[in-house]
Amino acid sequence: MGDMLKAKTRWEVERLDEQAVRRLAEEAGVTPLLARLLVRRGVRTASEAAAFLNPLRQPFHDPFLLDGMERAIQRLKRAIDAGERVLVYGDYDADGVCSTSVMVSALKEAGASVEFYIPNRFTEGYGPNMAAFRSAKERGVSVIVTVDNGIAAVKEIAAANEWGMDVIVTDHHEPGPVLPEAHAIIHPKQPGSTYPFRDLAGVGVAFKVAHALLGRVPRHLLDLVAIGTIADLVPLVGENRLFVAHGLEALRATERIGLRALFRQCRIDAAAINEQTVGFVIAPRLNAAGASAAPIRQWRS
Repeated sequence: MGDMLKAKTRWEVERLDEQAVRRLAEEAGVTPLLARLLVRRGVRTASEAAAFLNPLRQPFHDPFLLDGMERAIQRLKRAIDAGERVLVYGDYDADGVCSTSVMVSALKEAGASVEFYIPNRFTEGYGPNMAAFRSAKERGVSVIVTVDNGIAAVKEIAAANEWGMDVIVTDHHEPGPVLPEAHAIIHPKQPGSTYPFRDLAGVGVAFKVAHALLGRVPRHLLDLVAIGTIADLVPLVGENRLFVAHGLEALRATERIGLRALFRQCRIDAAAINEQTVGFVIAPRLNAAGASAAPIRQWRS
């Protein structure tokens, strides 16, 4: 019986650089305990500590620091000016649905003729597919913007090119050895990227496009950015921390009918919403809609 209860693995506590802890405590004027916690989260300097502890005071990065952004925005503005039809191709999880909503909202605000498509998890699977792209072409779509997907869609984007459509990829999943020949790729981890923060969620990348397209920080979209960022379990450091800090404030005061209805159904006190509420109450319900083959209804909410 004793052998059965023996742990098969051993916990190893990560060793800290004690010199870095002492230096940070002194430079940032924080307690040794707080310095240890900060160092464990990758914080090494007083300025990094200030940004981590006071995210609401930090500026957002310039969206045009993302490779491909200039080219993407130029194409979208041409499409808007010419009245071309733009399709936002999303995903069925919480990050993907929030990304879709952010991108569609920004494009509509900029004056685009825009529609969206979220594939069925069970019959189509993840990411772009030939049938959906072919259908878009038949409906007169000339520009496709992927959100939270697309970086692996080499064949599908090649087909879209042959059919005369331009594809703008916005994604955050790990790039493969071969990138699609898209009109533009906006991805913080693509080879050669010098963007200051690599760990954006899909909704974070979509928000950067919205920022660049509208020419200002679209704070009215930050409630959605917070949900998608928390739901996708990306590290809550750097720019993600800004998104969540601002987004939780926006979420507490959101006027979105679908979210307010969800709050009532779940008996959520909107004024008390925090990252735990999003991660364990709101996001699972949004994910459940995608898992039940109803992502379109989920987005419309």
